[in-house]
Amino acid sequence: MLPPDAPGDGPRAEPRSWLADAWLPLTIVVLGYALIVFVTLRAFDFNPSGPIRIGDLLPAERFWTAETRVDEGVGYDGRWFFYIAHDPLLRAPDPESFLDLPAYRYARILYPVLAWALALGQPAALPWSLLAVNLLAVVGGAVACFDLLRQFGGSRWLTLGYAFSPPILIGVTAMLAEPTSFALVAAGLALALRGRHRTAGVVLALAVLAREPSLLVPLGLGLYALARWDWKRGVAYLLPLALPIGWHVWIWVKLGALPSAQSPSNFGVPFGGAYYRLGLLVGWHGPMLGEPVPTKNVAAEATIIVVSAAIVVIGLTKVVERRDVFAWLLWLQAALALGTGPLVWADLYSYGRVLGLLYFAYGLMLLTNPRRGTGVPTRLHDWTTFVPGRTILQYPLAVPVTSFVAPAFSTMKRTERQS
Repeated sequence: MLPPDAPGDGPRAEPRSWLADAWLPLTIVVLGYALIVFVTLRAFDFNPSGPIRIGDLLPAERFWTAETRVDEGVGYDGRWFFYIAHDPLLRAPDPESFLDLPAYRYARILYPVLAWALALGQPAALPWSLLAVNLLAVVGGAVACFDLLRQFGGSRWLTLGYAFSPPILIGVTAMLAEPTSFALVAAGLALALRGRHRTAGVVLALAVLAREPSLLVPLGLGLYALARWDWKRGVAYLLPLALPIGWHVWIWVKLGALPSAQSPSNFGVPFGGAYYRLGLLVGWHGPMLGEPVPTKNVAAEATIIVVSAAIVVIGLTKVVERRDVFAWLLWLQAALALGTGPLVWADLYSYGRVLGLLYFAYGLMLLTNPRRGTGVPTRLHDWTTFVPGRTILQYPLAVPVTSFVAPAFSTMKRTERQS
């Protein structure tokens, strides 16, 4: 090794502070969403109930005021959160009168509860509070995503990719639960990588209360820990799941049905949904769900579908090459996406939201590629250990395993520094 004052060993630059790196992308996120909200509300004469898209299909007049904008037809999913925010504690004796699938809708309770709390229980303030909760979630999720990128040595500008991704954009402009759920997932993963496992487990359990497919994240982290005989960490991620499970049981007690029993038919044969949407775009068959035939941006959407299917294939096969926690998280998301049916792929709004965590997990897998030449903190070694499928639950491993199949990226960096 060269001495500290050896020629060619120039002064080392001081690491930039967190705020110095974060302020510009976060400012762009705030200003960008200020513009998005302005344009969205202007389309509804600045009536905050407009983006909720409340339809008159169900007789929910009890929740309407003189300012509530109600359109003819079915409406969109934001109306369910709006109705639940009026009665988050399941006190109404007839939820089936204003919800199409009461048990299923009430499973995603966190977003309407936060809106109800922010509105101080005042019905007139709920449209504004639904919007405010999502805007706070966008900023919080961007901060958490920036922290993840900082830990991985990724570009800070990738924060914009998260903040303006389809699930977040659609969630904000249509008053949906995705921004809240994704913010909690990002925050939970950031805490997990910092070793704050108990807090991360609670945060990820709350994400499940916002949107139940988020379950695969704490489940993946917990099972990965158990596969390495790390019982303490596994319990930290799996035990808090008693919170959403308990809520589902309470729904069953109150409504006589579990949320899973009322879940729509979202699954079918592998790639059945992607094939259905692609066939509709290129004219292989007509619509089967009553949706309009797409006529605009057909080539662009077809490309999105093909790329999404390719990510699913990569996610299902990446564990052959590497079996760290990030590959397993991607595998779980890919396995879920593989079976999504035509109902999920009925339009870009739908599958763009449902596949959001698949894209997010794919991004994490790319950031943790063993061949990336970035410095990774030693504490992340616990998440990059190769766990062979045939030896799961056989013995614990204390350090990342370097193999010709799946070298741990942190081990590679350590080797480079020693050479």
